[in-house]
Amino acid sequence: MEELKGKEVKGYMKLLRVDIYKDIKVYIRQIGKTYFEYVFEYHGEIYSSYIIIKPQGKKRTLTENQIMECRDLIFAGATATIDSLLGVEMDEKSKEYAELFEKNRDKVDVKK
Repeated sequence: MEELKGKEVKGYMKLLRVDIYKDIKVYIRQIGKTYFEYVFEYHGEIYSSYIIIKPQGKKRTLTENQIMECRDLIFAGATATIDSLLGVEMDEKSKEYAELFEKNRDKVDVKK
């Protein structure tokens, strides 16, 4: 069987953060300019979610600071999901982040 060769695409997907939360490795990545995603494995299952963040006004790209805020927001969503899977009761601050994440999944505007 012949091995398939993938086409190399530079700059389309960027790994923003890899962190371990409660013994679970979480990957945070940016795909394209506006799509931010977390991915982790738990008990043989893959969990993933995303947010889409669009630049404000006539700007075409997000600033580095806005990208880091998006990274932190999607990581908060990942930790809330992990806590839920583990049956951990969330504190009030975590509940607020989780609600914010879900409410604004596809329309978050990062303001500076």
